[in-house]
Amino acid sequence: MSDDKGKSKRTRAVIDRIEDGGTAVVLVGEDEQKVELPAALLPVGAEGGSHLSVTVALDEASRKEAEGRVKALQEKLEKRGGEGRKSFKL
Repeated sequence: MSDDKGKSKRTRAVIDRIEDGGTAVVLVGEDEQKVELPAALLPVGAEGGSHLSVTVALDEASRKEAEGRVKALQEKLEKRGGEGRKSFKL
């Protein structure tokens, strides 16, 4: 299932188990793909056998913010490099 713009997807999952080290083993989707994630990300009260609704969405604002930080760092490094140094692109 996805939203009308295709920028997020939603599926169902079931918690298979929560391991002692704080890792949750979650079976995602109809084909029950195994995914391991930190148990701290689960909602309060979740336990083995709990069913979840999982939504994965693009965070465009966060991406633009990160691109801005990288660009600023590139410019800073290029200025620090001075003349005669090789230019670079990330």
